[in-house]
Formats: sequence, C-alpha cells, structure tokens
Amino acid sequence: GKIKRIGPSGKPRKAKSNRFGRREKPERQNIIDSFKKNNGMKKLDSRVRITETDDISDRLILLYDKHPNLAADLFLDRIFNRMRTQSLHITEAIKHNRMQSKLGAADALRNQKLRRLRDILNGYRAMPVPAQSMAANALWTVFSKYGVKILYRNYASKSSLLESLLLDFAEPGAQTHVGMLPGMAEALSELRQAQSDFTAERIAYETYWAHAAKEKTASELKKTLLELINDKLLLYVETMRMVDPDNYTSFATTVEQIIEEMNTVIARRSGR
Repeated sequence: GKIKRIGPSGKPRKAKSNRFGRREKPERQNIIDSFKKNNGMKKLDSRVRITETDDISDRLILLYDKHPNLAADLFLDRIFNRMRTQSLHITEAIKHNRMQSKLGAADALRNQKLRRLRDILNGYRAMPVPAQSMAANALWTVFSKYGVKILYRNYASKSSLLESLLLDFAEPGAQTHVGMLPGMAEALSELRQAQSDFTAERIAYETYWAHAAKEKTASELKKTLLELINDKLLLYVETMRMVDPDNYTSFATTVEQIIEEMNTVIARRSGR
C-alpha cells in the first residue's frame, strides 16, 4: 500500500495545494516551505520612486518576453498580463502628473508677467517726469479695474479677466499712453504670450484628460505594482528556480539583478 507521511503532530501529512489548485508533492512543497523560511530574493525597496517603478516593470516585461520557454507557465503569464496593465496605467498617470505640472508652470508664468506689468506702472507713476507719470496714471486706471486680485481666481476666471485686461490696453487711447513709457509695450507683449501659452497648455491637458482612462493616482498604482513584484513575482520565480532550475535559473537570475541594481540606486540616494 501507499506509505503515509507523518507530520510533527503524529497525524498523516497532507500535501498542500499549489497556486494552480493542484496538490503539491511533499518533496516539492518542502522546497517551497524552505524558500519561504529563508526569504529568497530581496524585495524591491519600497522607497522606489514612481518613475523607477514604471521603469522596473517595463524591464521585467521585456525580460519575460525574451524567455518564450516560460510561456507555458500559466501563473507567470497571469502575473505579467496584470503587470502590463498596471505598467500602462502608471505610465498614463505619470503623463497626467507631468501635464498638470506644465499647466501649473504656465499659470505661474502669467502671474509673474502680470506682477511685472504692475511694477512697471508703479515705477512710472512715481517718476518726477510729468508726461510719463500722467501716462502711467492713466494706464493705472485701466489696470486697477482688474488688479493683482486676478492672480487668486481659478484658471477659467483668470483667463477671462486677463483677456479683458489685454483688450483694454489695446484700445487706441491706452496705446497712446503705452507708447510714452519705454518697456511698457514689451511687458504687455510678454503678458499676452504667457496667456496664449497657458491657453495652449490647458487645451492640451483637457484634450488628454477627456480621452484618458480615469485610473488610480500614480502613487496608488506604484503601490499595486510594488506588491505585484514583491509578493507575487519574486516569491514565485525564486521558488520555481529551485523546482525547475533548467527553465527558470536564467530568468530568475536576471530578475534578481534588475531588483538589486535598483535597490543599490535607492540606497545611494538615501545615504544608506
């Protein structure tokens, strides 16, 4: 008859189910248990940056695609299918963050140009040259209808008010005064350019966002990818390197190298 394997409790030991729902042979299960006890591969450092996580996932996917001998491993295939999806989402989230940053920078630039226009006008108003101070006071009347309070409006309101201000300064009467103040025309031109640049960035951002999938934030996606790499991929690959070294050693060794290289970068950056 069959030989029963007795566990520490004195009761027959049952084979554990593997990741595919099949019962592991006791010898194979011993390898897996031993690996878990010894921790196996070092995990990717949780201090990894979002962009670095994206890069690591791309490199792992490329590595997997270069090992067609692993295609029959359904569990590994599921891991990488999920990784492809998450990697694409985090790339889109990073793009969204960058576009937001560019939009914010464009807004900050038009704020700067509006403040410069105010400062130039105040400078001329204080000058002891009657013709210039009078021209500056006349233009200040136009400017003061809007003022720097524009800066604290939302994007849409600020754009509307800036367009109105620029139209007022373009009126023939205002242009006569502008011509009497050196540097004033250039300041207005710079404000116009900054406003136009902001509008272009906003259109690009809104066009992108209208068609983009509304996914989790980049930080949330990083956490998901980190868990997938550390708690699924590394654990499984190290186990399979011991179970089936002929098929998995090359792949597992390179995976380990990719993770170690990134961890070294993180450690150097952190001073540890």
